[in-house]
Amino acid sequence: MSDTLPLTYRYEGPGKPGPQDPLVLLLHGYGSHENDLLNLVPALPEKRHYVSLRAPQALGFGGFAWYALAMEDGRIRTGDPAEAKQALEQVHQFVAQYREQEGLTAAPLHLVGFRQGAILSYAYALHYPREVVQVAALSGYVLKDIVPSQYRPDDLRHLRFFVSHGTADEVIPVQAARQTVSFLEKLGVSHVYREYPEGHGIAPDNLRDLQNWYEEKPA
Repeated sequence: MSDTLPLTYRYEGPGKPGPQDPLVLLLHGYGSHENDLLNLVPALPEKRHYVSLRAPQALGFGGFAWYALAMEDGRIRTGDPAEAKQALEQVHQFVAQYREQEGLTAAPLHLVGFRQGAILSYAYALHYPREVVQVAALSGYVLKDIVPSQYRPDDLRHLRFFVSHGTADEVIPVQAARQTVSFLEKLGVSHVYREYPEGHGIAPDNLRDLQNWYEEKPA
């Protein structure tokens, strides 16, 4: 890894992908780390550059966060929009520098995020839609404080989202995901939405549906 890159990462490249194969950015959730979402890679297509980032804020005990959270009764109530915007900019800078460093300027960009990582994935795609092809947002939602207030429909027309959530999610209520789906519908953004009778995690059925979604249009 180059010392000049703004974030720590791990890389997996199954199938020996080339410079024009997709770059898949994996963004973990609050309290996790860059090794977590790499567990999804065996279920996803080969010939991809899988790059899993570590969030910048150390929480101790090996966990990291993209931005600070406040909890109430075990549920997320507030986040820090300024820190979230700063994290988004760090991710954006990482992508630009990593592409240049690794010769991947022509690689399509895919995002896969869980929890906070899903929130940042939404924000990245909506801020920089011309850079992104598709997004898998798992157990997250659109945080209105960090997405644009206005959009050009032509910029969003090509985007493709997979959105999933557990109906028994004890941390981020499923209603947040349903509101996000309504938001995507108003924007006219292509999406698939799935719910599962599970808590806050990625259930086996969820992983299978994500795998099938990728296989429908993997490029």
